[in-house]
Amino acid sequence: MTVTRKRVVITGMGHLSSIASNVPEFRQALFNKTCGIKPSKKYLQWFEDANASEVLQPLSWPDLSDETAASLDNAALWAYKVGHEALAQADIPRGALRDGTALIIGVSSAGTEAFMPLIERQMEKFSLEKAIVSGSFASCSAIVSSLLGLKGGFELVATACTASTNAMGIGYDLIQNGKNATVLVVGTEPIYLPTFAGFYALHAMKRTPTSPFSGTPGMSIGEGAGALMLEEYEHAVARGATIYGEMVSYATSGDAWHETAPDPRGEGAVQVMRHALRNAGIGPEDIDYINAHGTGTEANDRCETLAMKKVFPDIMNIPVSSTKAYVGHNIGSAGIIEMIACFLTLPEGKILPTLNFTTPRPNCDLNYVPNDFLEKDVRLFMKNNYAFGGNNCCIIASIKPQQSPPSHYQARRVAITGMGAVTAVGHTLREMLDTMWAQQVPQNTALHTLPLDEEMRRDLREILERINHNRDTREYLHRRFGGMDIDAELEKTGGNHQISGLDPRKVLRRFDPRKADLISTFALLALTQAMADAGRKIKRDGQTLGMIFGMAKGPQSTVDRYLKSLFPDPTKVRTSEFPGSLMNVIATFCSISESIKGYNTSLATGINAGLGALTYGYELVRQALQPQVIVGGADENMGPFTLYMQALSSPLQLTHDASAFQVYSAQPQGYIPGEGAGMLMLEDLSHAQARGAAVHAEIIGYGKANDGCFFQQHDITGRAAAQATAIRQALQEARLAPHEVDLICGTSDGSAIGNGAEIAAIRDVFGETARSVPFVNYNAWFGLVESCIGILNIAVVVETMKRGEILPIPWTHHFSADDIAFVTAPLKKTVRTALVLGATEGGNYYSILLRNAA
Repeated sequence: MTVTRKRVVITGMGHLSSIASNVPEFRQALFNKTCGIKPSKKYLQWFEDANASEVLQPLSWPDLSDETAASLDNAALWAYKVGHEALAQADIPRGALRDGTALIIGVSSAGTEAFMPLIERQMEKFSLEKAIVSGSFASCSAIVSSLLGLKGGFELVATACTASTNAMGIGYDLIQNGKNATVLVVGTEPIYLPTFAGFYALHAMKRTPTSPFSGTPGMSIGEGAGALMLEEYEHAVARGATIYGEMVSYATSGDAWHETAPDPRGEGAVQVMRHALRNAGIGPEDIDYINAHGTGTEANDRCETLAMKKVFPDIMNIPVSSTKAYVGHNIGSAGIIEMIACFLTLPEGKILPTLNFTTPRPNCDLNYVPNDFLEKDVRLFMKNNYAFGGNNCCIIASIKPQQSPPSHYQARRVAITGMGAVTAVGHTLREMLDTMWAQQVPQNTALHTLPLDEEMRRDLREILERINHNRDTREYLHRRFGGMDIDAELEKTGGNHQISGLDPRKVLRRFDPRKADLISTFALLALTQAMADAGRKIKRDGQTLGMIFGMAKGPQSTVDRYLKSLFPDPTKVRTSEFPGSLMNVIATFCSISESIKGYNTSLATGINAGLGALTYGYELVRQALQPQVIVGGADENMGPFTLYMQALSSPLQLTHDASAFQVYSAQPQGYIPGEGAGMLMLEDLSHAQARGAAVHAEIIGYGKANDGCFFQQHDITGRAAAQATAIRQALQEARLAPHEVDLICGTSDGSAIGNGAEIAAIRDVFGETARSVPFVNYNAWFGLVESCIGILNIAVVVETMKRGEILPIPWTHHFSADDIAFVTAPLKKTVRTALVLGATEGGNYYSILLRNAA
C-alpha cells in the first residue's frame, strides 16, 4: 500500500540559553551576533582558562510552586520552561489537545544533579526529596509530561550530542503513523562537573570562544534547552495555528568506527545526509543552506567538511555555518537550539554567520558564512548533528510548508525474525525457554546478596541523620511512604537475580574484554543470538541494519568508576571512562563489534524502555526506512548504593528470597531486580520471505500513552486509564476486537499500584471477556530486568504460540482478583494473537499486539 507522508510543521517554539531566556530574546540576540561564551563562573576554580556558555540569568517557572521547583533538577526545570513556552506559542491548551500530545525529550546528562553533593562530599547540600523526584535518568520525561498535562506517551532519547535531533525524528514518525497529531520535542542540557571534566580531559576544549572551521581548533561547551511543537499540517491548518516551518524529513546512521572519534572518511555522515534527501524525495541540488554540526574541533570540522563535499557536487555554492559560536556546544540540546535559530533568522532572508571566524583551517575549505549575516532566500535547508559513538542525524526542513514535493512510502508488514536473550535463567534464549518449560517454576534460580561496604553504609548513615534532623524531609517522607521505617529497610540485605558462569569469549567472534563492560557484553551476546537466529550476516551492508536500544540505568559500574575519579582533582579524571559513562555506549559497543551502520538511537525511558525501542523500530520498518532493525535493551545489576537508594522511591523488595516476587498477589511484596539482555530482529515481512527467513511472529499494532500521575503516585485510576488508552490504540491499529485476543501478558512489577492499574485497565477494555482470556506475567522468572522485561516476555509469548502451551505465573498462589483469568497451571491452548503490555516507572504505557506466524 502506497502511503503519502503527512506534512509535519512547527507551530510553537521555546528557548533557554546563555544569551536568552525565551524565543523573542533569542531572536534578538542572534541578530545582535551575541556570543555567550565567557570565562566559566562554575569551573574556573578547577580548570585553567575554563570557558563555557552558561545559563546564569535569573529564571522563573510559570505555574510552578516553589516547593515543586525545589524538588526538580535543572534538566527537568529547563525542559518544563521551554515546553511551557512552546505550548503557549502553539496555543495548545490543557484538555483534549494536550491529552493526545506526545513528549520526546533529548538529553545527555540526566539524573546527575541530585547526587552531585554526594560526589563532591558536600552532604549538607544533599536533598533527599530531589534525589527521589529527579534522581533517575528517566525521570525527566515523566516530570515534564505530568507538569504540562501531556498524555500522548513519552520517550527520553540519550544519544549524547544528537539527542534532541534524534528526538525530532521520533516525533516526526509518531505523526506519520497517526499515533499523535501533536508532539512536543524538547532538548535540555545543564552542564555538570562530570561532563565538563570529561571534555576538558580529552583536550577538546578551546581556551577562548570556539571558532568552527577556522583558527585554533577546540570546542566551547554550552548549556540550555529548546522546544519545538511538531504538528500534522492539516491538523494545524484546521485549528488556525501559526506555522513557523516544516520538518520535511530526517535520517540517522551509525559510523561503527570509534567510541569518540568520527570516521575520518565521513562515511556515516555521508550516508545520513543521502538517506534524508532520499526520504524527502529531493536531490542535493535542492538544498539552499546547511546548518552544520560545527563543533570547532579539528576532527569534527575536517570530517564534516569532507562528508559535505561527497554529498553535494555543487557544495561551494551552498552556504554553510555553525551556530555553536553563539551558544557553545549544547550537547543533548544542541540540535534543537540550532534548529530554532534557523527558524528565527531564515524568514528574514538572512543566513546565520559563524561567529569568531578567522583563517580557515587546512581541509576546511567550504563556503562558510563568516561573522556577518548573508542575505539569501532559503527554500530548503539541512541541519546536521553528530555524536560520540558515531551517531549521526540529519534533518531537512523549510521555513514555509509545502516547499518540497509530497513523499511516499510503501507501508510494510513487520515481522520478528530473530530473538536473543541472556538472563539468570539461561545464557541463551533457547536455554532460558527450555529451562522454563522443563521446570515450570524457577526453583533453581539463586539470588545473590548485596551487602553494603563501610563507605556506603557511612554515606547512608549521614543521609538518614539528615532526614531525622530535617523536619521538612521527615514530613515529605511521611507523605510519600506513609510512615515506612526507612532505617529498617536500609538495614536489610538485598538480593538480585545475577548471571553467573558466563564466558563471552566462547561464543563471540570479535570480543575485546578491554572495551567491554558487563552491560555491553550482555547486549552483544543477545544481539548476536538474534542475528544468528534471523540468519543475518553483515557483508559490507551494515547500513541496511538499524539498531534501537532502550536503557533503564545504563552502564552503572562505569559511571561509578568515572565519578569516583573526579576527586580530589577533577582535572585528572579518567578519560577512558568518560565516553563509557554515556547512556549510548552500549549501542556504540555493539555497532562497532558487528559493523551495524543503519538507523541508530538509544532511548533511556526506564523500565520497559526496550518496548519503546520496539515501537520506534516498528516505525522504521513499517515506513520502509530500514528493511531490518535490532531492538531491545540490557541491564547490569544495580550496585548496593543504587539498590538501597532506589528502595526509598520504589516498591523494590529488599530480600534474598526469590519466591517473594509474587506478581498479582493478594499480598504484594514488590519486585526483585535482575540483569541480562533481550533483543529482537524486526524485519519487513516481504523482505524476510524473499530471503527465506523463518518468521517467529508478526507485530500487527502498538499503542502508547502516559498517565501524567508522576506527582500522584497512588492514582490507580489515572494509571489504568493510560494503559487502557494504549491497549485501545493497539487494537485499533490491528483492527481487532478484544474478544479476538487469545492471550494477555502483563507487565506489573508486583506492587499493589502496578497490579491494580493493570487489572483495572484490562477490565476497562475487555469487560466480561477478561474472565476468559488467559493472563500471564513472567517477570518473576528473571527478576525485573528493567530495560528489556517486555522484550523477554515477548520471547516467551512467541514460544507459547509455537508450543501451544501457556506457562503459569510463577510463585503467586493467592491472586488479587477473581475476575481475571490468571494462568495458575500449564494450559494447552492455540494462541493466534497475543497482547503484551509494558509500563515504565514514570507512567508511560506500551501495548504490543502479536500474530502467530504459523
